[in-house]
Amino acid sequence: MSSLVIFDTEFTAWPGSREHNWSRQGEAREIIQLAALKIKVQQKRLSAVASFNVLVKPTINPNLSEYIQELTGIRQQVVEDHGVDYPSCAELFHEFIENGTLPCYSWGPDVKVLKENHHFNQKQWLYREDSFIDLKTCIKSKGLPFTQLISGDLAAKVDKPLVGHKHNALYDVKSILVFLQTLIEQNRLDLSDLYLE
Repeated sequence: MSSLVIFDTEFTAWPGSREHNWSRQGEAREIIQLAALKIKVQQKRLSAVASFNVLVKPTINPNLSEYIQELTGIRQQVVEDHGVDYPSCAELFHEFIENGTLPCYSWGPDVKVLKENHHFNQKQWLYREDSFIDLKTCIKSKGLPFTQLISGDLAAKVDKPLVGHKHNALYDVKSILVFLQTLIEQNRLDLSDLYLE
């Protein structure tokens, strides 16, 4: 039996941010939500055994755009009332992933966003490069036709729709888990494709 973590980030954005890769003046990809599931892997079964869900108060742009509030469902007042600073979130996440010993999977290069936020907050990056794995790369290597989808659409794409809000990081990690488990059950994906065997 082994363990892994599936994680997802939501971060500040404005209309056109994605198309311009957050390159316009004043734009930065500050994390406003970091969520994860700790997964036990046993006999080709992926089982969530713990969850992580933290809201983060951005500092470069403390006022969330209406765009990102609508996209994520995360409201300004909720972040102000329940959010923590990024260094605190990073410490909690470090503990959740067992001090960096568990492999962390995301749908896309979310690790880049983590690194950027470490840099914004002058925190040292302590993780090995192979600690973070982009699931899209694993899926693409199998020739499976899902890499253009966002993480929140994955469960529905394999006919296992969830109830919740896409672009909420915890919803998205649950969608990724259902998607992976379904592909494994259908023998379209093997644990070795995730570098676990």
